[in-house]
Amino acid sequence: MLEPSYSQLMERINEDAGNHKITSRYSIIIATAKRARQIIELINQEAAGELRDKRKIEEAIDFRERLRTTKPTSIAVNELYRGEIKIKERDVM
Repeated sequence: MLEPSYSQLMERINEDAGNHKITSRYSIIIATAKRARQIIELINQEAAGELRDKRKIEEAIDFRERLRTTKPTSIAVNELYRGEIKIKERDVM
């Protein structure tokens, strides 16, 4: 079984959400996929020598090390669970 579970993740995300509770699995899936793509893009930019910001370079190196044992999607889910990234709901009109 994967940890955290969907229900654990939803509970954690909504702890500090106030009036803007996330109720859609789709929102969690999209946020996780976007973050995983950001992680991959950061690593690719660092490998191509495109990064100039020392903090971003160190972050890319850290992610590269973590990716030896963990997939980008798992890293993104764990960041979401720990509150390191937030889901922003857009108003649709």
